[in-house]
Amino acid sequence: MKMLSAKPAVAPVSQPHPTFPPFHHIPGVSNFRDIGGWPITSPTSSPKYVRKGLIFRGGDTTHITSAGISKLQDLDVKTDCDLRSAQQIKKAGGFKDMGEWGIARIFSPVFGDEEYTEEKARARYECYASEDTADIVQAFVEILTSGAPAMVTVLRHLLSTASTTPPPAFFMHCTTGNNRTGIFISLLLLLLDVPQNFIIREYTLSNAGLAPTKHINVERLLKKGAFQDYGEIEARRKCERMVGAREESMAALLAEVESRWGGAEGYFGGVVGLASEEIRSVRQILTADGEAGLSLET
Repeated sequence: MKMLSAKPAVAPVSQPHPTFPPFHHIPGVSNFRDIGGWPITSPTSSPKYVRKGLIFRGGDTTHITSAGISKLQDLDVKTDCDLRSAQQIKKAGGFKDMGEWGIARIFSPVFGDEEYTEEKARARYECYASEDTADIVQAFVEILTSGAPAMVTVLRHLLSTASTTPPPAFFMHCTTGNNRTGIFISLLLLLLDVPQNFIIREYTLSNAGLAPTKHINVERLLKKGAFQDYGEIEARRKCERMVGAREESMAALLAEVESRWGGAEGYFGGVVGLASEEIRSVRQILTADGEAGLSLET
């Protein structure tokens, strides 16, 4: 079987890391941003928004620099929640232990070793890269079901630190931050009653967040042999779709969550296993009073 050349046909154009809110430039980490600032639909006349400075999301910390770690400290990040599988971490050369800088690590893999075989990974790649929205939703639903234990770990960590004033921040990430991390954050915003058009906008911000490193991720996937049964042009197109975030994909997922579980509360209660009181506490912790700082034009 012929392996594809990883050499790009055209030299990639370097793009700067986005600096507009909710992004923060963390040297060595891509797609890093605050999930806060989005408006919440309130049953009262008082405006509310998702609390800022508490949960951050992005790509992995494998190549984070000392300046990047200092930036995390400036943001009061105390925990690194790693959603990657053990095999992924090993192939990436390990993980960045930031314990000596006061940042603890929680290993919360979405897929266990038995779910991250080469065969199953290739099947997921095909779904992520598909132009058929139904395939993408299938992959997203698998993330939500397989990753339910990871999600309960992350949210119970949030609840365990709620009594601290202010609660310490944590950073949640997978490899690029657009699929596993992106899906969980979208469901969390849905639980908080963020309007769906804002959830879709937040999800698609990964296109800007990953733009500076997109060519690197595409070459990484090609070197791994992703889509090696296709021609080089089509294989590259599929890899590019894998590291993107399309509006129609998230819109379809939100509709599927409503159909399958009756909404976010049905998912977090019935699949993740949070008690009703825990769901109320999560909402309370992540809701702030006042005008939202982000808009659809962000």
